[in-house]
Amino acid sequence: MHILLVRFSSMGDVVLQTATINWLRAFFGKDLSLTFLTSEEFVSLIDHHEGVQKVIGFNRRSGESWKDLTKKIDLLHEENPIDLILDLHATLRSFRLRCSYWTIPALTVDKRRWERFLLTKIKITAFKKLFNANIFGLTFQVERILNDFEAIFGDNRAVRRTQEFRRGPHQELTSLEKLEAYSVEGPYIVLAPSASFFYKRWPIQSFVTLAQTLLEKTTQKVVILAGKDDDFCQEFNKINNPRLINLQGKTNLKESMAILSRSSLSIGNDSGMNHIAEAYGVPCVTLFGPTDPRFGFAPHGNKSVTLSKELYCKPCSTTGKKECYRDRHYCMEMISPQEVLSSALKILEIP
Repeated sequence: MHILLVRFSSMGDVVLQTATINWLRAFFGKDLSLTFLTSEEFVSLIDHHEGVQKVIGFNRRSGESWKDLTKKIDLLHEENPIDLILDLHATLRSFRLRCSYWTIPALTVDKRRWERFLLTKIKITAFKKLFNANIFGLTFQVERILNDFEAIFGDNRAVRRTQEFRRGPHQELTSLEKLEAYSVEGPYIVLAPSASFFYKRWPIQSFVTLAQTLLEKTTQKVVILAGKDDDFCQEFNKINNPRLINLQGKTNLKESMAILSRSSLSIGNDSGMNHIAEAYGVPCVTLFGPTDPRFGFAPHGNKSVTLSKELYCKPCSTTGKKECYRDRHYCMEMISPQEVLSSALKILEIP
């Protein structure tokens, strides 16, 4: 059985689909061959995953055309005929791919777009409470997909089977490959202050205050992970403490993954970094502002914590991209550093 998994983006969503990889391996066994199709920038996330035989990258940013992509798939299909296309993206782009290979059986996942759209449009708190898992199925995304597989493949214990196969320390369903250690000696806590969109970011001064307090309350180092364009992270350099290590812009994706994999705890916004950490069995504290944990994209391990405020204007969009119309960024500002610290110390079992 050769299955082509399709998930072009984003970073966190690609990581979440490793739960799908684990379930398919548990269900089909040794006869399964998996190829993962994603955007070129995310290939390094899973190019050495033990459950994936081949990863195909699609680089639209560098001018790669659709014809170039289909050539790669044609060559793959000639070498090892594809038995099933599993569309985990469910967009027009992935629909076009399924149509291009209409002779190959295909399945697509239900991303609950309609439910998420309604949740962003209902601004009365009492009504929003109706949007729970029992009514709309807005559970963790990884569990939703596995439960869908349960119906499709006739497996009556999809989530439990994956947990048993994965055997993660916190019952997480996702996984990433082991990496060589990066040059940070532990123990340490990771702070990931960035996010794909500005309005998903907790205020940088709140992160700085949290970092200072963590250094005071624990004996652990605090490591900052962010991209080369996240210059706002230079605010951490004002902390005069040798246990503060600011690696903003100094690591590539693989190096960041290696650092996250050996951390005691990861604290960050609703972004891919915490999903990477949890795939390594690292508990997370995740801060939700304009988006909502009920969308299903919160970390799912049994030691991870989600912090989110209930406001009449929230969620304002399904991705957090929409500009805030209020005079202040209340959904993020109302999450206090002390609240985040309390959650962190509880996970670390520090009184």
